[in-house]
Amino acid sequence: MKNKTLAIFGIVTYVLSVLSSATDLGGNSVMPMFLILISAIATLIYIIMVVIRLWKRLKYLSIIFILSSAASIVLGVIQIIVAPQYGNIIIILNNLARVIDFIVSVWVIVQLFKMSDEQTTNQKNTSLV
Repeated sequence: MKNKTLAIFGIVTYVLSVLSSATDLGGNSVMPMFLILISAIATLIYIIMVVIRLWKRLKYLSIIFILSSAASIVLGVIQIIVAPQYGNIIIILNNLARVIDFIVSVWVIVQLFKMSDEQTTNQKNTSLV
């Protein structure tokens, strides 16, 4: 899979995760369970592929991406389990983790597009020589 294709796959998985997180006023999910499962599997595949792709060139970004994704997932689960007891603190931490995860995800997608451009330029320069 090319870097641009992986970046587009990341955008699609993010949109799919936003769509699958829709709830009604009572906090109940309105999307079918298979859509939520597909979104989770696609996101996990995307995270693994990005970490493998960026590990050699941008190890620090891979680590930040893993940590931000894990924090977002863990705090989301904690919010579901203990939010009624601890209230706003967990909700604020979860929202903060999601914002950080979004920023890091955009950074990863930008780097994937840049890597693709660099590889294309290098291939053209090599063929000209």
